[in-house]
Amino acid sequence: MNLPPAGAFFPPHITLKLKTMPRYFFNIRDGYDVDEDEEGIELPDLEAAKAEALATVEELRDELADAGNIELEITDEEGRRLLTVPFFRGGQGGRRR
Repeated sequence: MNLPPAGAFFPPHITLKLKTMPRYFFNIRDGYDVDEDEEGIELPDLEAAKAEALATVEELRDELADAGNIELEITDEEGRRLLTVPFFRGGQGGRRR
């Protein structure tokens, strides 16, 4: 990719937009306790975050079988809860906005 030299002038009708992907955080919630994801992961959209959450739940389900009512919650960069995925059937989960 050829970039213009530093200090190059761009006419007003030319804009360069660098779109960054949103960062999603995957917190594990057990009742009132929350193990917060401090790093998060950049993904293109909420559907990709949901797919990541479902895969994570599948991987961890056996390890956490005796831990009670566990949910994996997805939050955005502002800390808003976007989606909750229960680890076990019968758990309370679903889309929360």
